[in-house]
Amino acid sequence: MTENIAAIGECMAEIRPLSDPAQSSEASLEATLSYGGDTLNFAVYLARLGAGAAYVTALGDDALSDWMLAQWRAEGVGCDLVRQEPGATPGLYLIRVDAAGERTFRYWRRRSPASRLLDDPGAAEQLFDRLGDYPWLYLTGITLAIYAPDSRARLFAFLSTYRAGGGKVAFDTNYRPLLWTSREAASACERMWRLTDLALPGLEDEHQLFGDADEMAVAARLQSWGVGEVVVKKGASGCMVASGAERIAVGASEVAHVVDTTAAGDSFNAGYLAARLAGCSPRQAAERGNQVAAVVVRHPGAIVPSAQWAQALLTTPPPRS
Repeated sequence: MTENIAAIGECMAEIRPLSDPAQSSEASLEATLSYGGDTLNFAVYLARLGAGAAYVTALGDDALSDWMLAQWRAEGVGCDLVRQEPGATPGLYLIRVDAAGERTFRYWRRRSPASRLLDDPGAAEQLFDRLGDYPWLYLTGITLAIYAPDSRARLFAFLSTYRAGGGKVAFDTNYRPLLWTSREAASACERMWRLTDLALPGLEDEHQLFGDADEMAVAARLQSWGVGEVVVKKGASGCMVASGAERIAVGASEVAHVVDTTAAGDSFNAGYLAARLAGCSPRQAAERGNQVAAVVVRHPGAIVPSAQWAQALLTTPPPRS
């Protein structure tokens, strides 16, 4: 499979308690171990949808890192650009989900190997040389947040050169207040938006960082910063696509029972971009993104098990032509 897109970011080990720790009186607590990260979730779903994806990150050289790499390769995600740092271990997060499927996270990621990926200028330049071969790059606000300011500046400089050479960039704000201040996030995201071809923001994130009242305001601001195609996600209310003067409202796919909203936005982004790469119109791509997200929120965790994923897609109609 040709790798059309390289996704840059961090994936961590995921611990999901099988019961609420606050309500448990047991001395031990049962939990499942998995992995997740917004850019990795995107890459996995993109690969499952037949659009080749490579992942760009750093892990340790421990058994957990080896297991994560094996899982990604089994999903068809290209891992040639994953660096394994001797003596390091991946970040970790604990996830809890309420009765409505909304999730909260607790992270242990300080100075994770992924956050150091671009710290060495020489190693960063070697990575950038290889990334120049990809038609598309995908990253998020979490990608920006985990890097030190100097590393972030190196990334911005590379993206400017990359786009000048014909490369395309897709970006999702995915703002996490625990990772950085709103002022720092807004400054970095504005710079990133000015280096973006396809915007995939969530309305709530843009409201928090820039004060936009609605999706129209988000689209107008991003287009004024030079973004060519804007898709504003509104959760259960669907999304709005802006391309030139056109504004297209697309309703969300119906979900009878939301189990877990983890990776809803990531999977939407994968569905949208996979459809666009396959020649679908923006409306068709948005419909496909909503359909993919509807499958994901009906299952616990970031990554739907392969067997359940395949069965769910069999009953999900393709976008209208």
